[in-house]
Parts: sequence; structure tokens; C-alpha cells
Amino acid sequence: MANTEQQIQELNADIDEIKKLLNQSNRPRVKQFLEIQQRRLETDLITLKEKQEQNAASAVEKKPSVTVPSSTSRSYTKEISLYAWDQSDKFVKIYVQNLDGVGDLPAEQVRCSFEDRGFTLEIINLKNVNYLFKRGRLLHDIKPGQSSYKVKKDMVILSLAKADSQNWECIFRDEKKAPEKPVPKMDDSKDPGDSLMQLMKNMYETGDDEMKRTIAKAWTESREKMNVGGGGGGSEMPDL
Repeated sequence: MANTEQQIQELNADIDEIKKLLNQSNRPRVKQFLEIQQRRLETDLITLKEKQEQNAASAVEKKPSVTVPSSTSRSYTKEISLYAWDQSDKFVKIYVQNLDGVGDLPAEQVRCSFEDRGFTLEIINLKNVNYLFKRGRLLHDIKPGQSSYKVKKDMVILSLAKADSQNWECIFRDEKKAPEKPVPKMDDSKDPGDSLMQLMKNMYETGDDEMKRTIAKAWTESREKMNVGGGGGGSEMPDL
């Protein structure tokens, strides 16, 4: 750019000098020669000025633009925990609701992937909130390649293709209730004292640690009261 500017200045000086010579010249052939040189220099000057303007325009285009910080709030991630579901012989459907406006998002902002025993649903920047529904430990296997999802106006529906047609009691294994242990019953055909001792023994053997501590504590306190009161009789607690 500096070199072009210098050339323009020199051409202007040469043209001015030729004009002075033309004013001083009286010979026709000399004037004609000087006029030809003047036109040539003026042509070179126009070419240089056009080049200078092109370089200036190119520099403006390449100038980095100033990024204006966005005034929108920064988004955060919220894990999805509420859903509804139902099933057919071939599919388990999970309905993720209360997602107002999700149907208006670009397709790339809602995505879901499936595995044999799990899935991951991601919703990006729905009103400045990123939603994540990632779960494993499905109750039964599914077919990832045949599973799919649909985006509605205010919900996303996941269709999990069953690996077999068995009925699902729930969606996830940790939701399945453990079978309840039968409650021990007293044997009415035996002596009430013996039957009570057998009942407590059964409860102790089948109960958890808390149940065992409770029974042992109750029996110890009962024996202490009997000893203090002088009532030494009664049934003995079986070995626990």
C-alpha cells in the first residue's frame, strides 16, 4: 500500500513537470511529444488509483468482525425423572411430557440413542435448558436397531422394541419390587407359650439385622424384668 501511494505521488509530480514544460515550449513537435507523455502518465496514474481502491476494499472485507456478546441467559442441564409409559406385545413406549416448544426445535437439537439395556435422550437448548434422560438397567433387553423416538409439540415419545414379547412389570430393574417374605404364623395346635417362642424364633431367623436386634433386645429386657420381679419361671428363649 505504501509503495503504491509513493508511485502515485511521483506520477503526479511528473505530470505537473510536463505541464510546466508544455507552457514553456514553443516547438509543435516538442509539444506533441510532451502531450503524449502526459497522457501516458495520466493513464498510469488512473491504473494505480484503481489498484489502490481495490486494495482498500479488500482490506475492509478481511477486517475481523467484532463479536457482540449474546444477551441471552446461559443454558443449564436438567435431568428428566418424570415420565409415563405403556406397552404392547412388541414395544414399550415412554412418554416424556411437559416439554413446551420441543416440537419447534431443529431436528439436530433432539437426539436419542439406544442400547440393549438402556437409552439416552438429549434435548439441547429448549428455552435455555438442556434436558437429559439417560437410563440403563432396563427390566428386559430391547432391540436398539428397531427402537425409535418421535418429537411432538410438547413431548417426546420413545418406542423401545422388545427383544421378546414378555410382559414388563416396570421399566427399570431397580423399580421391581422384591417378593415379600411370608409372615410367620402361630401354631394353634401347640401350647401358646411354645407357639410364641417358635414364632419369635422364625421371625428371628427370617428377619433382617434390624429385626434380629429388636427381638434380642425385647427378650433381654423381658428376662431382666422377670428376674427383678422374682418370677423365675417361664419359657426359655431358644438359641438365637
